[in-house]
This record gives sequence, C-alpha cells and structure tokens, in this order.
Amino acid sequence: MSLEQNLRQEQVANLDLSDFTLVEIGTSVRTTVKQMKNEEHHCAIIMDQNELVGIFTDRDILRRVANVPDTWTRPIEDFMTPTPYSVKSTDSADLVLHLMDQKKLRNVPVTREDGTVLGNITHYTIIKYLADRFPEQL
Repeated sequence: MSLEQNLRQEQVANLDLSDFTLVEIGTSVRTTVKQMKNEEHHCAIIMDQNELVGIFTDRDILRRVANVPDTWTRPIEDFMTPTPYSVKSTDSADLVLHLMDQKKLRNVPVTREDGTVLGNITHYTIIKYLADRFPEQL
C-alpha cells in the first residue's frame, strides 16, 4: 500500500496521540502553566462543561505571557486560541495532515463522536507515524 493510501485509510484514533493538560475555563494562566509543567505537557485543552472551547500551547506561553507579569493572574480564556480546529477520532490521518499544513497548526485536539476530548495530535505524531511505516521512503 502506498503512503498516500495508508494515510487515507488510517484513522486518527490509531495514531500515537499526545497527552494534554485539561483545564476548565476560568483557570488562571499561572495555574494552567504550572499544571502543564507538572504534567510535562506542551498543550492545554480548555473546556467549559465538557465542551472544547480553546487550546493553549507552549508557544502561547512564549509569545503572549512569558514577559508580561500581570498576565499570570488573568483567566486562560484571555490568552487561549478560542474554538480551535479539531478532528474526530474516526477522521483519516491525511485529513489531519492536510488541516495542519493548510492552517499551520502544531497541535490539533482529537475528539470522540460525543465531543469528549480523546487526545492531541501534533506534527511530531505524523512524522513518527510516517517514519515508522515508511522508513525507506523518508
């Protein structure tokens, strides 16, 4: 099977999804960053009553809050990316790869059919998947 065919057939749920930090809307930036650090995650998924409402990554820390002390006590929704792009666990790997490429995304939340968050897919996940299955072609 070709690389393209494999990506079209492989469901996102079967990839090695990254762990993520889960926080509720209203959580302070300081608490979110501390939790991300303690859990050793590069991404926080922001929820509001079990609904995905935002994403906050290590890049957001560097770009938006690291050098501005008064941001640390503010709520995470002031700095998260609201309504992030996401994919369903049953979507194909090529769909998420295309989305990441077109929108220049490094993290994409993966949800189950009921909307609950299953994981986070990163550009590294795709690279690892391809390298594991097609080492000679890469």
